[in-house]
Amino acid sequence: MRKRVLAALVATVPIALLTIASAQVGTRPFIQVEPERAVLGVSAEETAARQARLHEWLTSEQPRGTLDARLTVEVTRQELEDLARPAPRGSGPAPQKIGLVKAVSPTFVVDGLAPGRFGGRVSGGVFQRTADGGFVWSMTVASPGARAIRVGLNRFSIPDDADLYVYTTGGDVRGPYQRRGPEGNGAFWTNSVPSDTAIIALRHFGPYRDEDLRRVSIAITAVGHIARPFPSPAPQGHNWSHDQCGNASCVVDAKCGGLGPAAAAADAVAKMEWIQGAWIYTCTGGLIADTDTSTQRNLFLTANHCLSKSRSNLETFFNYTTSSCNGNCPGSPAPNTTGATVLATGRKGDFTLMELSQNPPSGAAFLGWTNAPIAFSGGADLYRVSHPNYGPQVFSHHRVDASTGTCTGWPRGERIYSTDIEGATDGGSSGSPVVNSGGLIVGQLSGCCGFNCGDVCDSGANSTVDGALAFYYDSVAPFLDPSGGGCTTNAQCDDGLFCNGAETCVGGSCQPGVNPCPGQGCDEANDVCTSCFPKGATCSSDGECCSNKCKGPAGGQTCR
Repeated sequence: MRKRVLAALVATVPIALLTIASAQVGTRPFIQVEPERAVLGVSAEETAARQARLHEWLTSEQPRGTLDARLTVEVTRQELEDLARPAPRGSGPAPQKIGLVKAVSPTFVVDGLAPGRFGGRVSGGVFQRTADGGFVWSMTVASPGARAIRVGLNRFSIPDDADLYVYTTGGDVRGPYQRRGPEGNGAFWTNSVPSDTAIIALRHFGPYRDEDLRRVSIAITAVGHIARPFPSPAPQGHNWSHDQCGNASCVVDAKCGGLGPAAAAADAVAKMEWIQGAWIYTCTGGLIADTDTSTQRNLFLTANHCLSKSRSNLETFFNYTTSSCNGNCPGSPAPNTTGATVLATGRKGDFTLMELSQNPPSGAAFLGWTNAPIAFSGGADLYRVSHPNYGPQVFSHHRVDASTGTCTGWPRGERIYSTDIEGATDGGSSGSPVVNSGGLIVGQLSGCCGFNCGDVCDSGANSTVDGALAFYYDSVAPFLDPSGGGCTTNAQCDDGLFCNGAETCVGGSCQPGVNPCPGQGCDEANDVCTSCFPKGATCSSDGECCSNKCKGPAGGQTCR
């Protein structure tokens, strides 16, 4: 018999109700948690409107000559060939590579802006005054041929009354980035923009002082070049009009409907993109609910072979679909969230549970789940929405196969083996949650096990393999069922934050705190209530801010 080989696929729901089933394995109850809706994020419509306003304002203030003040970073043909080269056989599961990191040599450095040099080239960019007594400094960064780019910054430090934006001529805006950057250490990657050219604009809200000019420090150390990840022609006979998405003929566009139990997954699943070392990678992941329906915690499930460490540069793209059934492959919209912290991860079961650093869009779904085992339930139906080839959502329907051969290191029970019934997964689908006939997560995608994993449409030779939630449940239970283990002291419930109140342990269950500053502002950095808003808070007038400085574009002002 030929050896079966494994390969990673580098490839409207009600508000939640919690139910606990009576069936047990030993003394552990099976828990069943229903999906719930996200309520804290910003809608896609609001995001688009904000971008439009910002872009209009930025372009109206763009200094003449900005597009000529250009830093160009080119990738070589050999680098692109290295990017497209598949991982060596036997190297184990790995996420799909979609781009590369190109160092800027020599590093582009802005070490202060010279007073009195308005109206011309300064420090590689174009420098001019603004009507409010501030200034704008701008330049262009390009990586020819890129599908999207990110800019790696170091030694970043700008005045409190200044913002840095990254935008394109096509209307996309990322930022603002302020002070010492998102992590406060002066080093970060900007969000991706869907173009091979990005305009960087530093806007100071006046009046400026010479000291503000001297304080500007920016070093561009690298550019992330996201290449078109679809170098191969579409398979012969593929009748989709979006073949440029790189999908095989058996792959089903999720926009065509018929998702059945996976309908909620379309609002929960996100395309992932992050930078790690010399490469840029993609996978799929999805929001997952916990048993505490009184709060929203941004829990996100994916595969261990995708991400096993926290990533501040992780971007997620929710509701990324074609515009219509079998429509064109869309460009990348603005990311919905940036950054995530790993809470639990493991190679056995191939799982990673993260907490997103920002709220997903309002209306997104947190999928329900069950820890009841399904790996040995032959014939059970499974469903999924995923993002192969860094593209839009696709749908697949699978059926548990409890008798097929397994791959070494992926034992049944730890993994769920299934046969594709409709659709398929492909590179970039890894980590996508798989749901049962009730729409509840039972695992997440590891990859393919079979004789012909190079052909995702060959369901006769290949099995689709998921890590089983029932297997690794004990590792994620403290987060998915925070009260299940029972608390005994208030300290066990403390989340370390002041402004959301002191959490308490009541009857073995952690209870959320009460706002310690009703009717007032709250300063998380100093753990105090304030009669004014601290730095970074949204404001509409100077008097609302402790600094008496409310600065920024209309509709986007913050305390400085």
